Amino acid sequence: MAVEKMTMVNVIGNISDADNVLKDIILSGKVELVSALSQIEDNSFVFKVEDENLEKVIDLNYISSFQKDKSHEGIIKKGEELKEIFHIESNMEPDLKENVDIPSISKELEKIYNEVKAPNEELKKSRESLEKIEEFYRSFSQIKDFQIPIEELKNLSYFDFRIGVLSKEDRLKLKKNYENILATILHTGTSKYGETYLVMYPSTIREEMNRILRSLNFSEISIPEEYKGTPKDMMEVLESKKNELIKNIKLLEQHLNDLENEYKDRIVKIVNHLNVKGKIEDIKEKLARSNRFFYLSGWVAKKDKKKIEGILKDYKDILIMFKDDLDITPPTKLRNFWLFRPFESLVKMYGMPSYNELDPTPFLSISYMLLFGSMFGDLGQGFILLLGGLILSRKNKMFGGLLGRLGVSSMIFGGLYGAVFGFEHLLPAILIKPFENINTVLVSAVFIGIGLILMAYIYGMINSIKRKDVEEGLFGKEGLAGFLFYLCLLILVGGKLLNKPILSMEIGIGIIVICILVMIFKQPLTHFIMNKRPLHGEDVTGYYIESVFSIIETLLSMLSGTVSFIRVGAFALTHVGLFIAFETIGKMIGTTTGNIIVLIIGNIVIIGMEGLIVFIQGLRLQYYELFSRYYKGEGTEFDPVNIK
Repeated sequence: MAVEKMTMVNVIGNISDADNVLKDIILSGKVELVSALSQIEDNSFVFKVEDENLEKVIDLNYISSFQKDKSHEGIIKKGEELKEIFHIESNMEPDLKENVDIPSISKELEKIYNEVKAPNEELKKSRESLEKIEEFYRSFSQIKDFQIPIEELKNLSYFDFRIGVLSKEDRLKLKKNYENILATILHTGTSKYGETYLVMYPSTIREEMNRILRSLNFSEISIPEEYKGTPKDMMEVLESKKNELIKNIKLLEQHLNDLENEYKDRIVKIVNHLNVKGKIEDIKEKLARSNRFFYLSGWVAKKDKKKIEGILKDYKDILIMFKDDLDITPPTKLRNFWLFRPFESLVKMYGMPSYNELDPTPFLSISYMLLFGSMFGDLGQGFILLLGGLILSRKNKMFGGLLGRLGVSSMIFGGLYGAVFGFEHLLPAILIKPFENINTVLVSAVFIGIGLILMAYIYGMINSIKRKDVEEGLFGKEGLAGFLFYLCLLILVGGKLLNKPILSMEIGIGIIVICILVMIFKQPLTHFIMNKRPLHGEDVTGYYIESVFSIIETLLSMLSGTVSFIRVGAFALTHVGLFIAFETIGKMIGTTTGNIIVLIIGNIVIIGMEGLIVFIQGLRLQYYELFSRYYKGEGTEFDPVNIK
């Protein structure tokens, strides 16, 4: 239940083994690669200089990065094109342990591509031709009653003609202005697209007629030069061509379907292997190389050192070294008990823990389940959340696990409250009935908040020690001084409220004053202890003004943060009150069936709406009242190399 201790692994091996070593590292899922070239240039790539390693040291003088092999990219495109032709969407996971001859499978895919390409291109052209013919057929069907051969109109010396369609509105517009148009306009047919007209006009007014017809939104029916005879003759020719094309398309589709059945699985497998090869080439850019050797650097958890050595030990002349004396901050790899693991997602939403920072997941897990359960305590509704979590776990293990654990917490508090699907009279309360003990619930919520805030201070001090931050750890508002300040305030206020002084007022105020002074003078005090000079920065006045205002802000933050937890009790009461409202509505209906329906709807609303609100409120208390006191979350997540 902590941040994994990391080490840097450096590997040197024969360049011929680079691909296989990368495959084994990818399969292990234990290594996050970093740029080996950068490590070498920064003199961070170290290993024992012994006689058998001299060649590897000498070759460092000829170091360079791997040049990406792009020879397979063209064939990958062809593979993707084949998947598109056959509408293949599924992807099989390639077996990285399988040794694949890339040139051989590339040739195989090229052969399949050539076999599929010709019929597919012919099918495309046939479909395009069919589409054009159908378009012409539709056009000619609009003028099928026109008996004059089209070529006779085309051969007119002094006249032009246009055939096209007008909408109802444009036809009326034409009718109104007909006497102003120097043309013969004949109605030749009606279709679902509108009214079809033949327009004949002198060639000398061609431009003017084009302008007039454009203004009427005249949709012209184009007639290709090769079509002759009357529209009815043309339709017969088109019908014959159409039938031939349909027959040919069916044959081509059947042929391609046979090819798909034969090659589908093989295409997917080859394309996946080639994609893996491409991703390995991308990953390989993080490696460095000389004439004979490759150089690899990466982060690995200390507990996985032996696994990595075991994976790579069979390679000839390979050199594996681990460097624990780290010059750069490692990435963060979380290690948590199975119960807490789903809550890592909530931590990551705020920020990844730094390598030298406590993992807040265990504290967040326990406190969040406590807060959620106390606000949403119900055996029946908690069981629904648990059931929903188990179902969701099949698709989203993290969110499903989170929902399931919150459901269990809700069930536990439901037992303590004696609540089942909103009913509080079916079971006796093991601990308390919230609606019958309002003051106790609200006060208890504040005490829960105080306990969590004190724990947050302890976490903050431990984090400061891990970061070696004396200034914030000892004298900061979230450090020891702030902790004592808050604790003394609680003791003094608690003593007054209980009328039983725990600490004398004089001593308490004295400690508080000292804590305030320590927080104001934290920088000079730290510099004095650490023997640093000068004691202050450049802007001394600005520093003290900021420090004084920071004390005011700290005091307000302590008060508001403590009182903020009263919402935990308020939501516990709201949870009961909301169901009482639905129960009252059900009784007002007056029928058993109506009452049952209202109660079912009420439970659905409470589980959905109030459950979400309580989830958000719990998260708000974690992020704003607790995390802000001890957690920075400025780390980088450990990202082991993979091919996904």
